[in-house]
Amino acid sequence: MGLLTRLVRGDLQASDGGFASAAPDSDYWYTARGSITPAGVTLDAEGARKLSAWYRGRDLLATSLAMLPLQVFERLPNDQGPSAARAHPLYEVLHTKPTAWQDSFGWRRQLMGHLIDCGNAYCRIVPGARGFVHELRPIAPRLVTPLQLSSGAVVYDIRDPQTQAVTRVGQEDIFHLRGPSDDGIVGKGVLTYAKDNLGLAAVVERYAGLTFGKGVLSGGTIENPGLLNDDASKRMAQSFLTAADNYHLPKVLEQGSKWVPNETTPEDFQMILSRKFSVTDIARWLGVPPHMIGDLEKATFSNIEAQGQDFVTYSLGPWLSLWEFACTDQLVLNPSRFYVEFQRDALVRGDLAARWAAYQIAVSTGTYTRNEVRRMENKRALDGLDTPLDPAFLVGKQPSPPVTKPSAQAEAIVIESAARVLRKEIKAITALALRHAKDGDAFAVALTDFYATHAALVSQTLHVSDVDAVAYCAEQARQGLDDWAAAVAVWGTAAYAEQMAALALTGDCDGQ
Repeated sequence: MGLLTRLVRGDLQASDGGFASAAPDSDYWYTARGSITPAGVTLDAEGARKLSAWYRGRDLLATSLAMLPLQVFERLPNDQGPSAARAHPLYEVLHTKPTAWQDSFGWRRQLMGHLIDCGNAYCRIVPGARGFVHELRPIAPRLVTPLQLSSGAVVYDIRDPQTQAVTRVGQEDIFHLRGPSDDGIVGKGVLTYAKDNLGLAAVVERYAGLTFGKGVLSGGTIENPGLLNDDASKRMAQSFLTAADNYHLPKVLEQGSKWVPNETTPEDFQMILSRKFSVTDIARWLGVPPHMIGDLEKATFSNIEAQGQDFVTYSLGPWLSLWEFACTDQLVLNPSRFYVEFQRDALVRGDLAARWAAYQIAVSTGTYTRNEVRRMENKRALDGLDTPLDPAFLVGKQPSPPVTKPSAQAEAIVIESAARVLRKEIKAITALALRHAKDGDAFAVALTDFYATHAALVSQTLHVSDVDAVAYCAEQARQGLDDWAAAVAVWGTAAYAEQMAALALTGDCDGQ
């Protein structure tokens, strides 16, 4: 029977209602149905989301990006640095309310899903009370066809899902987030390349469902030494035709028949191993750490924190940059003065104790003002806290009271202790610098976190006060941020160890 005949007769069915149920003008005919994968299944975006690992990884990227505040910043004159431009009309659109029915979180989460699946996310730019960008209304990627004219300009053909009428609009009316692209016009989604592997994962899931849901593993054969008569055959066959939840009931075997169970196990088909590999493979396609989508096989307490930082830097970072460049280029009228950026710190704040220790070092070195820290913690700014502090050990420190000169033996012990602490710092900072060689921000965060916890070791090893230990770590952090290579070269000298030992020999000593 030909395909056309089957279509007319309504014999051909699809999993979502089938061709026979779709009217000639139905949106069904304009919807991408996916392609047949080598595993023999047709997989589209909705089918892929039925795989738990893909759903989790895709949602992890979309939700993590949506969690970060998206803000408009202004470059202040005279190199004063950036400032949040809350009065800019685009600020409220991107940060708070892109459309009348969506908040910014849901809007960004939706567009990220479109990007991962289709490689493109589109919004209609609607002018209004908030300026030429009053709203950014999402459009389903399947309804949009980008075209480049001979002039080089890009236009978009948008199909109305109700009337099927096509309207052509210019690029000034469309906000287009574009994923990796071969021609620079149309992006390609991760799903476009990953669907063959996902098709295999879908087949494995389907087999697992059959295995455990319909009792495939209980299959087998009936052996009989002679010849069964018709009545015995019927009675035995009938005893095996039980309902799905009655596989445990006994069966009837007659005339010397013997049941030989099927010895094939899931391990024989490598089903369990295949399912594990599917999770790892999906994590690889999406670029997320496997433990974040449920694969904890190689996760340890020592590497999960590092993988979490890698997720922010390498998994999510490229998507954040894609959004930032697109928003600034397409939505900001004066990009030399204003730009759009995510507040990445929202995902790397860490636990409460470590975060406040890091704040202490950042304020002590003058990196942050006290009011900047308060704003990060959603606290109201206070008068007099907007001026950066000088390092605590350089200013405002009163001379220590005279102390008895230590013996030469005691001095040598303290110097060796100081050298041991410095060796630990050199090893740690060098490792962090190499790990984050391509990301200065990540290195700064990691170095600050290290010194936030290192102050306790300095205080314990050299028997100095907590204040002196924090002040020392603040200065070390400042040197490492300025030029870590030059800093560790100086730290490794005997003279620097002697200078550090002087802190213990002449400084405040834990109430002594």
